[in-house]
Amino acid sequence: MHIDDPHDWPGASADDVTAALAKAGFGDWAVSEKDLAVFLDALGTGDPALSDREFLLARRLDGSFSLALDAGKQAATLSVCPPQGGREVSSEQVLQAVAAQGIVHGLDEDSMRQVVQAGARARTEAVIAVATLPVHGNDTVFESLVPQARQRMPYIDEHGRADYRNLGDVPQVSVDTPVMRRHPATPGTPGTNLLGQVIPARPGRELAFSSSLRNVRLSPDDPNVLLSTISGAPVVVPRGVLVEESLRVDRVDLSSGNLNFEGSVVIRDDVIAGMKVVASGDIIVNGMVEGAILEAGGDIQVRHGVVGQLQHHEDGSHHKVRPTARLKAAGTVSAHFLENAWVQARDVVIHEQVFHSQVSASHAVIVGGQGARKGQIVGGLVRARELIECLLLGSPSGPHTQVVAGIDPGLRDRISELDQRIQEQNRLADELTRTVHFAKQHPERVAADFLRRAANTLAEAQAHIRELEMEKEALVAQQGRCQSACVLVRQRIFHGVEVFVGDRSRRIETEVMGGLFRLSGGELILDHAAS
Repeated sequence: MHIDDPHDWPGASADDVTAALAKAGFGDWAVSEKDLAVFLDALGTGDPALSDREFLLARRLDGSFSLALDAGKQAATLSVCPPQGGREVSSEQVLQAVAAQGIVHGLDEDSMRQVVQAGARARTEAVIAVATLPVHGNDTVFESLVPQARQRMPYIDEHGRADYRNLGDVPQVSVDTPVMRRHPATPGTPGTNLLGQVIPARPGRELAFSSSLRNVRLSPDDPNVLLSTISGAPVVVPRGVLVEESLRVDRVDLSSGNLNFEGSVVIRDDVIAGMKVVASGDIIVNGMVEGAILEAGGDIQVRHGVVGQLQHHEDGSHHKVRPTARLKAAGTVSAHFLENAWVQARDVVIHEQVFHSQVSASHAVIVGGQGARKGQIVGGLVRARELIECLLLGSPSGPHTQVVAGIDPGLRDRISELDQRIQEQNRLADELTRTVHFAKQHPERVAADFLRRAANTLAEAQAHIRELEMEKEALVAQQGRCQSACVLVRQRIFHGVEVFVGDRSRRIETEVMGGLFRLSGGELILDHAAS
């Protein structure tokens, strides 16, 4: 721009200059803020010699674009900037860049042209080429041919809903009944990246039937089908089905003695106090369990209730209370009610009430079946990794009631045990370190080989500490935190209740309506609308 008379620009501003450029036909050109500032400074001097100077204030710029491929050559992003007084980006320019980058697969030319057109008016960015991703193969699938067969975990439907309440009857099969079909793994379909290169597909894992199955054999007509070799109860286990024989007794008392059976146990009446029943399969009790111990490799079903007493005993320097009724199952423990009981299982399903009990589930605890009058957890400690659900939590009398969700109880107990052992070994190592130091300072006061033996014992203790710490680190990494864990109370929550989800807690001081305790943004919230 050339100035004829500086006095024609008294008190000129950047807006004035911009308006002048637009009036002169340069309104869409690129204006340099730096050059504009130099021009305005020169005007401010009022020097008559300015009429002999020229200032560069605007430039004509063509539109520009960039084409970027991601690291895996699976997507290309086009970014287009509009021109400023110059020429627009053309589709032909972009196609030349596409060819220069070697893109021969996955280009969407319609999308590309839309980006180019929109980029003539404003900066526009979009993905214009996408690779064909591989379809990975499926792992071997094991299909149960006995739909009503019991499983070691709750049945999950196609919507991801688990049915914790409908346990069903114990099914039976006869000899040579097909119980499972094995569907071999599939190889998958490879994909193609933008450069036309093959993206390999991951083949599915080929898995054989488990080698530890009982009472089944491969069909002579089809090696992918299992047949029952006895009449019994089929149970679905990982990579197979086993058929269990059942031991049936009237009751477990002094007349029967303790039971330890390889298979399932069906008890027609009660299990009395002080008795113990161990089964590799299921334990089904059609009466009560009174202060007894039950351990099952499958499920434990108690038609009525489980009632124990609290025994006080000393464990080292600690005073502990231990329930006499103790149930442990690899699958599900179900009962009408629990009172002063200790229960550990994958899932725990109680119809009416859990009263002053210690319950741990690696998956879920459900209290309150269809038609339940109470569905209540009162006192004690209830823990589950994913879900705790009940109708009422606590009671009006306010006993201390703890529920903990989001941490695997078994792993947590094992980590606590390892912590205690590490502390004991550290104390031993400290004593040995002091002993070795004393022996080095006073060799005349110890036996000739004492220092060597003490140093070797110290090295063994330190090595043991490292092993325990490595085991603890592995368990901590395995445990993690279940982000979807929650506690669902459908009706009322009473004072004296303490709720933990993951590493967050909340204590209930006054009675409130039910709701869903869950983590949101790292905080524990109670959503009343979810009850």
